[in-house]
Amino acid sequence: MTYKIGDLVRFVDEPIEGHITSFQANNIVGVTDETGFEIPVPQNKITLVHGNMKREDDDLVRTPTPNAPFIERGIFLAIEGEQKEGLAKFFIVNRTSYDILVSLSEISGTKRTGLFAEKIMRKDFVQVYSANFSNLGKWPTFQIQIIKHSKHPHQPTAPIDKEYRVKPLDLVNSKELDEIMDSKVWLFELDKPEENIGLDKLKDHFISHRPSKK
Repeated sequence: MTYKIGDLVRFVDEPIEGHITSFQANNIVGVTDETGFEIPVPQNKITLVHGNMKREDDDLVRTPTPNAPFIERGIFLAIEGEQKEGLAKFFIVNRTSYDILVSLSEISGTKRTGLFAEKIMRKDFVQVYSANFSNLGKWPTFQIQIIKHSKHPHQPTAPIDKEYRVKPLDLVNSKELDEIMDSKVWLFELDKPEENIGLDKLKDHFISHRPSKK
């Protein structure tokens, strides 16, 4: 059985469940339970709990609200959890009017390891990963790729393809209440337009800051 970070697993010999938060030597995995402690356990002593990333209402058909404004932006990486409790849960939150196809991979050198790939409906969120706060400085760099889709008329949009790593200083700021998740989380916007200074603006900047001759 091949496991990945974030999988919800159950111990074979004990009534314990938790998320895989690390891989260690000799086929040992670290499983963080609801108390926040990471427990080392052999891979052959756990079993996957299927459907752990889905929600109870995943199969519901979401009908668009008539005459509602079309929301172009608002895709976030959200982190939920308390540092003292250990377990950090990562979500993709889709506040837009698009349905989005999301691929999340872990970057290691020149290689990529897929962690999550799924469709996220408009005004919805899905858990994509989990980790332990004790390893915050070692959290991976993600490659996040997103394609937007809508049957409603809209402006053309380019796919999102970016590398992102959450650093310890990123969690110094206070959490925000996300209305879709109905929870306080750290939010990181993924579809924020990249600022393009441009050659003309750069030239104007240097000219305006050139020392005046006396």
